Amino acid sequence: MKFLSMCLFAAVSLISTGCDNIAPTGDAVSEKVADARARNDGPAIWLVEDYDSKLYIFGTVHLLPDTLDWQREDMRQAFAEAGTVFFEVDTGEEGQIQAAVLTTSLGMRSDGLRLSDSLDNYQLKLLDAAANNGNLTVASLDSMKPWLASEFLTFAAATNAGLLPDLSADEALKSRAARSGKNVIYLETMEDQIRSSAELPEFVQLSMLTETMEKFNTLGIDMVNIANAWAVGRTDVLTQRLVQPMRERAPEVFNALLRDRNRAWSSQLTRFMEDSGTGFVAVGTAHLLGEESLLEEMREAGYTVSRYYAFQGDDVIEPINPTIERAE
Repeated sequence: MKFLSMCLFAAVSLISTGCDNIAPTGDAVSEKVADARARNDGPAIWLVEDYDSKLYIFGTVHLLPDTLDWQREDMRQAFAEAGTVFFEVDTGEEGQIQAAVLTTSLGMRSDGLRLSDSLDNYQLKLLDAAANNGNLTVASLDSMKPWLASEFLTFAAATNAGLLPDLSADEALKSRAARSGKNVIYLETMEDQIRSSAELPEFVQLSMLTETMEKFNTLGIDMVNIANAWAVGRTDVLTQRLVQPMRERAPEVFNALLRDRNRAWSSQLTRFMEDSGTGFVAVGTAHLLGEESLLEEMREAGYTVSRYYAFQGDDVIEPINPTIERAE
């Protein structure tokens, strides 16, 4: 299984709706403008600037359906402008080998105990049902620590819903960077990312696992809704139903998987901004939303941060040059 960051999925089951399609509008100028923006709405991009440096920051989703159309011209243009591209972690062949080794050493029980030893009768029934519905065996999960069992169940729910990591925005942009000959920098190591989940207190891991098991049958649908909201730039939906609940209900998870990593990443991006040039950052969209986001860290460092919109589509308002008389 390709390793997945838990930062987006720790509270994924809290989101309840996606984003409705935007219906065609009438002929009024204001409606045409709204319609043109809707046609070109895509995943959110932000721009971080100082007097001689720019960073386009693009929020990604780590699991996507193969039918989702998310690549827009504004993203392509920003990506083409950048000489350096930042990603969370290397998920290439070497990175996956490291993930396999680290997952075994940090996620498998080596103390003679089983996962089931920490579960009550209710949780054991949940584990049996989720394993069955996810085409997994209880025996395989029983040898894992709670964080890794939650990871495997989340991946199984995503697979059932037709979501794949190989089709993620991260992988698409890494492929584009390689084809374009970009300078690629990774913001953390595979060990850093895995330890952010593996070193959570066991009671927090068990809470995450229990919620994953309880919501297993709707988890895939919830993740599809997240992808749909993300694909049209609905940061309000994602903030209110993903990041805020995580911060309020699971502060240990929020701090370890979002806040602390945002602080570490901002230090690296600040070093880039101290030089001159244009860069592009692609990280999980949860890192860019709400309080203590990566964007807030960059604002606190003194940079101008704004949502980036590149208006595309046909002109909807005809410009008039007042110095030229129109023929009657």
